[in-house]
Amino acid sequence: MNEAASERPPAVDVEVLEELERSIGDDPMFLRELVERYLEDAPSQLATIRAGVESGEAEQLNRAAHSLKANSASIGAAELADLSRDLESLTLPATTEAADLADPQIGRIVAAISVELDRVMTELDSLVPPTDS
Repeated sequence: MNEAASERPPAVDVEVLEELERSIGDDPMFLRELVERYLEDAPSQLATIRAGVESGEAEQLNRAAHSLKANSASIGAAELADLSRDLESLTLPATTEAADLADPQIGRIVAAISVELDRVMTELDSLVPPTDS
């Protein structure tokens, strides 16, 4: 593992995840259900973001970035939530034209979201493993 990767903070804040579990009555099976919903939904949101960039649909992209931001924050994925917030801020439908979505900064943020989402998904599966049901 390279040194830069080992110095990165965890993709998921365990304290936020533990607080979420407490808020749902300390039910690990329900927590896993929430995590599974996130693991299913987040890649779809990323696909919608990419499709919005490709098609020039700022509103579609912005909505997906907003959803990914909120959902990521709720499970403790702060860096992913921050990246999604940055993308959301850059793609406000009222001020964003289709051509604006070709900005290299947007492409860099989408690429960073993809990398961070992979980290989050791996950590969530480790932190809240599937149950035998």
